[in-house]
Amino acid sequence: MPGLIENMLYRFTARQDSFFAKLTKEGKKKFAELENKYAMLTITGDEGGVFYIKYKGGRFEPLKEKPDIPYDDLDKFLLDGDMLNYDGGDEVFLDVVDGDLSPREVLSHKYLRSNTDKNIYDTEEFASAFELFLEEMRLVLRGRKEL
Repeated sequence: MPGLIENMLYRFTARQDSFFAKLTKEGKKKFAELENKYAMLTITGDEGGVFYIKYKGGRFEPLKEKPDIPYDDLDKFLLDGDMLNYDGGDEVFLDVVDGDLSPREVLSHKYLRSNTDKNIYDTEEFASAFELFLEEMRLVLRGRKEL
C-alpha cells in the first residue's frame, strides 16, 4: 500500500504542467538539460520510500521499479532526519510542505543529500523551482484533506 509521500508525488506528477508553466525561462532551459536522466529519491520514515524517476519529454515520469541502468548512472537524493529533531525524512518533507521548516534549513542541517553527476541549478534558480514545487505540494495536500 502506497504511503502518503508516494501519493503526494504521484499527484504532483499529474499536476506538473502547472509547475513547469510557472518556471522561469532559465529554469525551463536547465530542466531541459536533464532529458532522459534517471534519479533515485529515498525518503526515510514510515510514509517515505524509494522512488525512481525519469525526466523525459520535459516531464517527470515516476517509475514502478528500478530502471535497467547501472547504479552509478542514477542521480541519487536522500531525505533523512537527524534522529534528534526528526526521526525520518518523511517528517522533514511534511514540515517543509507545511511551512514549519524552510528549504534553507533542510540544506543547512543536511537533511537532504545528493549524489549527482552535475549541479544544474545555481542557488536562486533552485530556490525558485523548489518554492514552486512546494506550492504544488501544498495544493496536493489540501486536496487530500478535502477528500
